[in-house]
Amino acid sequence: MPYGPHPRGPRPPKETRPKPVRITVDLTPADYQVLNRWLAKASVELDQPVSRMTLARGIRAMIQATAADHVVSDVVLDLLRREHP
Repeated sequence: MPYGPHPRGPRPPKETRPKPVRITVDLTPADYQVLNRWLAKASVELDQPVSRMTLARGIRAMIQATAADHVVSDVVLDLLRREHP
């Protein structure tokens, strides 16, 4: 086993990607069906196989839209207000 520095110099540090955070969402059967139907429509609209339209991909896009668009954010806030006054 050789000792000393690596013959080609020190190795650069590996770039580490942030580890994704896994969440669990409890949906009613009706909400789950709505989400799946929306994803199926999105796959047609985007001309992509429905197998690429995962739940996580759809939810990530919805989060990004809500964070980036004030109109979408206001709609979500209104839904939350009506859900729990």
